[in-house]
Amino acid sequence: MKYIIGIDVGTTATKGVLYDENGQKVASTQRGYPLIQEKMDQAEEDPKLIFDAVQDVIFVLSQKGRVAAISWSSQMHSLIGLDENKKILTNSLTWADNRAKNVVKKAKAEGLAQKIYQQTGMPIHPMAPVYKLFWLKQEKPEIFSKVKYWLGIKEYLIYRLTGKLVEDLSMAAGTGLLNLKSLTWDPELLPQVGITEQALPKLVKSSDVVGSVKEEYRQKLDLDENTKVIAGASDGYLSTIGVGAIDEADFAMNVGTSGAVRCLAKKSVIDKKAQFFCYPADQGYLIGGPVNNGGIVFEWARKVLLGSNESVEDFLTLAQSAPVGSRGLIFHPYLGGERAPIWDANARGSFVGLTRSHTKAEMARSVIEGIVFNLYDASHEIIKSAGKPHAIRITGGFVRSDFIRQMLADVYNLPIIAMKNSESGTLAAMFLGRQALGLSRDLSEIRKFVSEEKVYFPDPENVTRYQKILPVYREIENDLAKSYEKLANLQNKLQ
Repeated sequence: MKYIIGIDVGTTATKGVLYDENGQKVASTQRGYPLIQEKMDQAEEDPKLIFDAVQDVIFVLSQKGRVAAISWSSQMHSLIGLDENKKILTNSLTWADNRAKNVVKKAKAEGLAQKIYQQTGMPIHPMAPVYKLFWLKQEKPEIFSKVKYWLGIKEYLIYRLTGKLVEDLSMAAGTGLLNLKSLTWDPELLPQVGITEQALPKLVKSSDVVGSVKEEYRQKLDLDENTKVIAGASDGYLSTIGVGAIDEADFAMNVGTSGAVRCLAKKSVIDKKAQFFCYPADQGYLIGGPVNNGGIVFEWARKVLLGSNESVEDFLTLAQSAPVGSRGLIFHPYLGGERAPIWDANARGSFVGLTRSHTKAEMARSVIEGIVFNLYDASHEIIKSAGKPHAIRITGGFVRSDFIRQMLADVYNLPIIAMKNSESGTLAAMFLGRQALGLSRDLSEIRKFVSEEKVYFPDPENVTRYQKILPVYREIENDLAKSYEKLANLQNKLQ
């Protein structure tokens, strides 16, 4: 029997799942690595450590069966510089690195940021490699001038295994350098950044076979010469199709530490306010909004309100004892800046409407409601542009409880479908491997491998309450936005 390894290269760990040729999970393993955060707004990783983790994952899984293909799901927006000999000159600057925020501010003032969004679908935020390139050119010119090749973490891992420098469309879209119309590296933007097309990987489809594993790694990882390495795709695209959201009828939502709401559209859609991304992929265009503040805010609230010894279940039980709407206490969850819907790295969190009569239970519930309200806001413009979906398919650690799933149904006023398979990224990567091996053809076939756990329907009474709260939440959000930069500057001075 043939086996396929689906690998999910995350921000703090790489997970691998071995699937048989029928798409059934056989085994899984993962390896972690540190995030380097020594300076303000820095968020880097050592690509060599990630490659070591990937090798460990592949070796463990290769002991379970003959591996026919290795395919990838990967974190987006990372940036690595290589020299002329393809040796590392920089760490991997991850999506969470915010050091280009002043570059973004200047680009917004000059109109360049809006132009980049219109041409590439890349939101106006320092996570984008296009802004990281401007920042490196400005702040570290000696390194920038030595870099011969620019690529992301998935491209680096594939290069190490195969010797090929390639990038699929879904990952290239996340750089802010891929033209939405031509689906090529943008010839107008590249000179402005100060790089050439030759400095970037060759563009391929996500189901393309890049090549075979180099002999030195075949022996080390117990693979044979017939093992194919597939290009793979972004975690955003694969997390979407991996729950069966293959058109506008269904949205996909994944909320773990951070989160995102996405759908797959037939045509590209650009938002006048630049509130959501639009990334081309092999099948249509991925439209969505990523949020920084998901489960990480939940964990902060659990520790601060209850103490680190209390469990997640204790916090949920406390929150459920408060009424819907937390008696008018509103929480904005911007504890780590925010991407969608406000795209402001300086954003700060807040409780608004707090009185002496509010209890710890209402504070706990308002935190969860604030996270859900923010996800709803991240979806608002997408729904206006792509249309209201029939349902939302959800995965992720934050949405494991019946309480939060029902709250999502009530806030969105839509059926919420909880998925059985939480590993949607590796499952979809496996599906790309099946396509490459000729075992699957049409994208719709992926639904054969997707299982639903339970459907949650809106409670009309709760829907009415939340629809009264949401406009106030949004009004306060807009008012506070005027002060975020001043707050951020003040906090920096007082540290």
